[in-house]
Amino acid sequence: MKKMMSIVLAALLMVSMSISAFAAEDPAALLERVNAKNSTLDSMDCKAGVHAVIQVEDPDFDETFSANLDMAMNIQMDQINSGSLRYKAEMAMEMMGIQQYATVFYKDGYYYMNSDGTKFKYPMDLDSMIEKAKSSTPSIASELEASLMRNLSVREENGMKILSYEADASAVDSYMKEIMNDMLGNAGSMMDMNIRQVKGEYVINQDDYFTSMDIYMVMDMDMGFMDQKMTIIMLIESDINNPGQPVSVSLPSTDGYEDLAGYYLDV
Repeated sequence: MKKMMSIVLAALLMVSMSISAFAAEDPAALLERVNAKNSTLDSMDCKAGVHAVIQVEDPDFDETFSANLDMAMNIQMDQINSGSLRYKAEMAMEMMGIQQYATVFYKDGYYYMNSDGTKFKYPMDLDSMIEKAKSSTPSIASELEASLMRNLSVREENGMKILSYEADASAVDSYMKEIMNDMLGNAGSMMDMNIRQVKGEYVINQDDYFTSMDIYMVMDMDMGFMDQKMTIIMLIESDINNPGQPVSVSLPSTDGYEDLAGYYLDV
């Protein structure tokens, strides 16, 4: 169960990061301006909460079991545009009465996790993934309004601009599969994911910085190596701390982490 929770934790973290970056790309004048400004930031500090209902099919008993998952994260990133990304997140998660605490970070092509004293790492080329996303942005952005965004609207409250949107689930699903393959390589094929719904809101301050991002998502996942299928209904709520201000990330020591390049295959 602990390994299962670690896999779910890592997968949800990757999804939340990738979806946040993806959905912010909107060709409307407001988002073009805001995204251009935010994309120049070399660091970020935010806190996030993930609230999910996970429904798991049991093929042996022909039943579906349901469990709640709650996760709180403090996330810091720097050198985002400098070509040497550093990333750290402190996380607390509870699922089925089991609590798990973890520190995860990224450095020099490896994703590290210290979960309640159990330390492991595996290769993940986030720098290349970011560069690939940058190079493909023009083609993505040019098609986004027509094919990916639905029911897009902007309103103002207390001097803030609030963007509400619903995304084309099939297009987001294709994008996420590409991201997961880039992040996990062959191991990504062990998790067959199908995103069915994505919608959310972004809050933009008077300085054109994102101050919060809320995302609601429904997806199915087939954990092939465990012969289990699950449906995840998830709400991700994030607040950006001091948007626009520089952040310096202090990473833990990399000593004592077991290299689990084939981790997902061995579960």
